[in-house]
Amino acid sequence: MSQQIVVDEGNLRGQGKNLESIGESFQRTVDQMKSRLSALEDSDPPWGDDDLGEKFGIVYEGLRDGMKESMDSLAQRLGEVGQKLQVMADNHAANEADTVDRINALGDRTQSAGSEIQTMSRPQI
Repeated sequence: MSQQIVVDEGNLRGQGKNLESIGESFQRTVDQMKSRLSALEDSDPPWGDDDLGEKFGIVYEGLRDGMKESMDSLAQRLGEVGQKLQVMADNHAANEADTVDRINALGDRTQSAGSEIQTMSRPQI
C-alpha cells in the first residue's frame, strides 16, 4: 500500500505568515518588558543592598541578561520559521508545477514514439 503526502500550500503559506506575525508580536512584547525592567533598575535595586539583596541581585541579573538574549533570539527564530514555511509553500508549488510539466512532456513524447512504432510495424500490403 502506498502512502500519499498531501500538502496544502495555501495553509502552509498562511500559517507561515501567522508564525512570522507571532514572532514580531513577541519581539514587541519582549521590548516592552525590557524597557519596563530597565525603568525599574534605573533607581536603586528594589531588592536592597544588604547581604541577601546583593546575592539576589547577582542571581537576578544573570537570569535577566540570559532571558533578554534568549527572548530576542526566540522572537527572531519564530519569524524565520514563519518565513521559511512560506518559502517552503512556494517551492512546493513550483516543484508540483514542474513535475506536471515534465509528466506531460513525457506523455507527449511517448504518444509520438508510439505512433511512429505503429507506423513502422504495419505490414505494407
